[in-house]
Amino acid sequence: MSTKKLLANEVTNMVSFKEENEENQSLIEGLVRGFYNLFGIETLNDKQFDQALKEGRQDFRRTRLINPNLVGKSLDGINLSGVNLNKVNLSEASLIKAQLHRTKMVGANLDSANLKGANLSRANLKDVQASWADLRNTNLSNTVLRNANLTGADLDKSQSILEAKTMFARFDHARLPYGVVLVKYFRFFLKKR
Repeated sequence: MSTKKLLANEVTNMVSFKEENEENQSLIEGLVRGFYNLFGIETLNDKQFDQALKEGRQDFRRTRLINPNLVGKSLDGINLSGVNLNKVNLSEASLIKAQLHRTKMVGANLDSANLKGANLSRANLKDVQASWADLRNTNLSNTVLRNANLTGADLDKSQSILEAKTMFARFDHARLPYGVVLVKYFRFFLKKR
């Protein structure tokens, strides 16, 4: 058999394998979507999420987002309480007064994000990257910030930082609420009297 024919057969086999793989992926995605729907959890891909936002939807509780692209998005006032946003890139996103209660954001990127007035109570922000994020007047009560990088973050008027779990978190150059002092070597906060 000539080299051209061998190459043509290989290409044909690769294309058919790719098509089979895409069909299998679609089947698996449909099964997973059906499984979540049984429990009343809506599944949205990035395109469907964008469409819902365009239609003015604000409440995404009990929603599973598949590979959302949230870089620089305006999500002001959105309710993502309880949603899994692990390892999602939210850099430069606007989440002013967003409801993020019990949201899972482990390893998420919040660099330069605006979370002013957001409710992050009981959220899991372990290993989050939030350098230069605006967290003014944010509810951080019982928020997990273990190993989080909050370098340069603005935490002014976020008194609930005293209730957050901040072990090994970095607060270099961060603006802390008035009367709150970070004891660097032990990484805990003290309230001045």
